[in-house]
Amino acid sequence: MAKTPTEYPNMDATSQKVFDEILKKRISELTVDDKAFLRARRSYLKESQLKEYDEVLNPPESKVKAAPAQEETDNPPVYVSKKDQKDQTSEQSEPVNNENGA
Repeated sequence: MAKTPTEYPNMDATSQKVFDEILKKRISELTVDDKAFLRARRSYLKESQLKEYDEVLNPPESKVKAAPAQEETDNPPVYVSKKDQKDQTSEQSEPVNNENGA
């Protein structure tokens, strides 16, 4: 059973209503927004609820998409100073000399 709003002393009334409605749903019915809402307010959950919603609060790493790690030796980033950037753009904007006269 969900906590009564009086048990959430630091949560505004609207959030309390949303929180209680989310807790009434089955885990399989929770939307992405519901899950994010619960994760942000996990401190309001009882110990038993923390266990019940564990997969929502702590998704498996396989479902979390992380950028692949780049080793230092594989294609290190190229840094170009502002001066060199200006030199490169000025070289590109210079007129090309066409020997054919066209």
